[in-house]
Amino acid sequence: MITMHKLYEKSGNEQFVTELTKWIFHERGHLKAVNVRHHKVGETDEPAMYRIKDDLEFYIEIYEWSGKSWEPYVANDVQVQFYMMSPYVLKTLSTDDKGLYHTTFKVPDVYGVFQFKVEYQRLGYASLSLSKQVSSFGNTNAVSALTSQLNNLPM
Repeated sequence: MITMHKLYEKSGNEQFVTELTKWIFHERGHLKAVNVRHHKVGETDEPAMYRIKDDLEFYIEIYEWSGKSWEPYVANDVQVQFYMMSPYVLKTLSTDDKGLYHTTFKVPDVYGVFQFKVEYQRLGYASLSLSKQVSSFGNTNAVSALTSQLNNLPM
């Protein structure tokens, strides 16, 4: 009787499949963003709009699921965009190595409705995508000024 049973040495496939399964079922590499906030430098309240050339601060906390709890996610390549149809400001965020990311920048000299956007995609991690809309104060002023001028035209 001939048996066709042959033992093979362990390969890396077992570890690969284990890690892949953890990733698929969000047991590793799953990111979440919390406490997304922005405000003028030196203030703490989040305004509905900014004036052109205001200095502002942007904060975001990012955590990674470890399989048991949410742990601070630490990376040096997380960026925020201040976006209106295309990015006007693109800044790499600084981290405190405890999951909090931060940057400061000046509101561009452009009227319109802007969004803060974070699009973070890294191999081995679930992608993180979020946006938050704000207006520049000048946009409202420009509309009011134009309306006022149109109302004062002779008929």
